[in-house]
Amino acid sequence: MGNPKIKDKNGEPKGRLHTLLHDSRVLFAISVLLAVGVWLVLAVINDDLQTKTIENVPVRVDFSGTVAEELGLEPFWAGPLTDPGKLTVDVMVRCKRYENITADTLEATLVTGNEYTAGEHLLAIRVAPKREADRDRYELVSVTPGSIPLYFDHYKSLEFGLTAAAIGEPGVPEGYHAQDLMLSKKIVTVSGPARLVDAIMLVKAEVNFNDNTTYAETTVFTDIPVYPVDRNGDTSPYLTVEEGEVNATLPVWKRATLTPSVTFEGIPVAYLGAPLQVRLDPAEIHAALPEGSITEDLRYSVGVVHFQALSPTNNRFRFPAEDLKEIKLFDDTETFTAVVDLSGFDTARFTLPGAQVGNVVNERFNVRFEDIHNVVVVGPADVVKALTPFDLVGEAAIPEEARQGTATLPVNIRVRDREDCWAYGEYTVRARLTEK
Repeated sequence: MGNPKIKDKNGEPKGRLHTLLHDSRVLFAISVLLAVGVWLVLAVINDDLQTKTIENVPVRVDFSGTVAEELGLEPFWAGPLTDPGKLTVDVMVRCKRYENITADTLEATLVTGNEYTAGEHLLAIRVAPKREADRDRYELVSVTPGSIPLYFDHYKSLEFGLTAAAIGEPGVPEGYHAQDLMLSKKIVTVSGPARLVDAIMLVKAEVNFNDNTTYAETTVFTDIPVYPVDRNGDTSPYLTVEEGEVNATLPVWKRATLTPSVTFEGIPVAYLGAPLQVRLDPAEIHAALPEGSITEDLRYSVGVVHFQALSPTNNRFRFPAEDLKEIKLFDDTETFTAVVDLSGFDTARFTLPGAQVGNVVNERFNVRFEDIHNVVVVGPADVVKALTPFDLVGEAAIPEEARQGTATLPVNIRVRDREDCWAYGEYTVRARLTEK
């Protein structure tokens, strides 16, 4: 037997469509299809919501009328990335139609007005569409950065001594020595928030040595970083170091064993080719110095002896090691002692007649010199013994600013026609100047 046909209330058979429409499962499927269709229609009409990044949106900053301005508190920033005058932000927005959204259609503002005390404050950045009509089209997702730190305080500027700071040890070849760093500047000016400037304990110029680098010669490091440091060893990005570029020089010197010597000045002609003998203590030093300063005979002058200061009773001279420049001593030497050998020399005292004193030619004055007493002459004993006052001559220079009347002038004294004698000490002469 077949299935009996379902009949309506009038006794008429019901159709297949009617049966399907009354099936709950069919109705649910039709509802889902309709919902998807509506969603597709709306997506086509309104476009899909998508996210776009808008870069380099300028930030508007205005501190006028704020309490900070009234209190005289200035804003300081921690570098270019937080400079309110140059700050830009990246904004992610979700919108229906974004093809015409640019940085010009958005407005970013630094939120100010809550800065009442000196110190660091975190200021939020608020972003919104410029046009009211765009507010329904934009959905703000994120702002980068969403805020920036600023330091509010009174401005202050102070000078500080600059200290070289080496990070690591410089490597040098065997037989060489690296000296301490030398800076191109000794003083720099640091400015910024008064509280932070007052907290500075040290300003250091930092050189970072490469462990894999060998410095075989003097090296210059250019534009090295400078850090103001407080008592805790911290530095602040709100401080500014002025005075321009700072360079550091690392002197690399050669090690050598040297023989100390002295340099003579005011040497009489007779001793130019036959210098006086000198004994130095210590007789040898271990040191480092610029390679070009090392002589072939490895002699190194530790001081100067002027013949004018040399006599048989004054032939011992002391030279502090700390006065030497461009040399590093590896011994514990503090002083060099030089003894000049004046065996066979003697002295004699004379009065130099004023008539034997001449003057550098001048056109303004007639000059009359007085006698000069107690002139000490040094030379070989047999030569000095035979000298007389008339063997001495003197020469004085008349200064340009001299005026008529009596003047005391420095005078240079020598022994006439003798190249192996000299006058010991410094002398002056009284002179009467008369206008010509």
